[in-house]
Amino acid sequence: MDKEYGLRLNRQAFLQSVGILFVLLLLAGGLTLLFPPGEFDRVLKEGVASVVPGTYHLMPGAEALPLWRWFTAPVEVLWSADGTLTIVILLFILLVGGAFAVFDASGLFQSLIDAFLRRWGNQRDAVIVVFATAFMLLGSIFGILEEVVPLIPVVVLVALKLGWDRNMGLGLILLPVGFGFSAALFNPFTIGVAQKLAGVPLFSGLDYRFLIFLVTEAVLLVFLLRYRRKLERAPGWIAPVPEVVQSPDTRGQLALAIGFGLLLVLMMVFPVIGLSDLSLPVIALGFLVLAFVTALRRGLKVGFVGKVFVGGMGGVAPGLVLILLAMGIKHIIATSHVMDTLLFRTAGLLEGQGPLPAAGAMYLVVFFLQFFIPSATAKAFLVMPLLTPLGDLVGVTRQTVVLAFNFGDGFSHLLYPTNPLLLIALSLANVGLGKWLKWTIGLQAILFVLTFVFLMLAAAFRYGPV
Repeated sequence: MDKEYGLRLNRQAFLQSVGILFVLLLLAGGLTLLFPPGEFDRVLKEGVASVVPGTYHLMPGAEALPLWRWFTAPVEVLWSADGTLTIVILLFILLVGGAFAVFDASGLFQSLIDAFLRRWGNQRDAVIVVFATAFMLLGSIFGILEEVVPLIPVVVLVALKLGWDRNMGLGLILLPVGFGFSAALFNPFTIGVAQKLAGVPLFSGLDYRFLIFLVTEAVLLVFLLRYRRKLERAPGWIAPVPEVVQSPDTRGQLALAIGFGLLLVLMMVFPVIGLSDLSLPVIALGFLVLAFVTALRRGLKVGFVGKVFVGGMGGVAPGLVLILLAMGIKHIIATSHVMDTLLFRTAGLLEGQGPLPAAGAMYLVVFFLQFFIPSATAKAFLVMPLLTPLGDLVGVTRQTVVLAFNFGDGFSHLLYPTNPLLLIALSLANVGLGKWLKWTIGLQAILFVLTFVFLMLAAAFRYGPV
């Protein structure tokens, strides 16, 4: 097999990402030297450990994490409480990488994308608006985020076929689904969990969140449309012409359509029925089965498909190093028992403040913790039992506390390299972490300011109910 199919990580981008994560690993280790180990008591609520306010205490018998364990943390995480999740993520990357290589070899995606371009290639602004709106709604309503990962290489191909770049490919899917997750309307993992823990009527306060959603989408669309014009004004840019096929090969298209339809239904249903933990393995296996079925339907030999699949896994394998480094950062903080100390001290800063500065501080507390705890649900059970009574004391409505949590948790999903989702997406799109941050940091700053203003307004007019 002379030709390489599927995804191949750029060497420079990979080394740059490793360097950034290694520095962050050392910074996490440095925090363990600055703060003493401590913990809150916890109780189980719906199978998840929730902190008990007022129970923080130091752990005098706990020893500081030895320096050498900073460097072994990326491996130790495989045997930690996060070990199962880490292994699932690693297998997910390999399976999706191999499956996409099979799709690439079958030529099915390319033929479908050419058909799409023949229909929509001249309506380029409409393509951006439709993609961004659709994925924002998926994130905002259903809390879909990681589940769109298998589609990232496909959407990147669409962007490249339109003459754009890989950044724009991520802008059509990763940015909107992440921003939709953050500017949530009914997101069960952020709004749903946080409102339940705060004692607020489920999914109440929708009118204000709908305004926030519209403003967020408008900012994103302006960003993407301006970037599209920048790309197309570059010297030498030529509008691509889709290949004209007199008798297109439609074999496998029906199986692909049915398979992706079923996967989409699963993505929307799993969070509702409490099976979100199964989303990644089920979607990866479904994507894999679909790739093999469509390849065989298009006449490829089993042996060839197997070789392509193994080669595809090898192409994305370096991305596993990035995931282990990111999970190692969290492992250092968790093993050294300084997370609760950080939370206790930062939450203590809220006492004695007025409603507006207290609400802003809540935003920053969650925004800081997001670096170490990417999971929205886990973070909600950690901070909401602490922030809710503090909000009651300083005059911040519980609905505003929920909004502060949602903002702090949300947009940083696409900013912090400790979030496995971001690293997986960048690996599959072959975009370096540094390039991504350079492209999106201005947009992130604008949204941070806007959401901060929305939060201050909520605190000022006592956003309710409750």
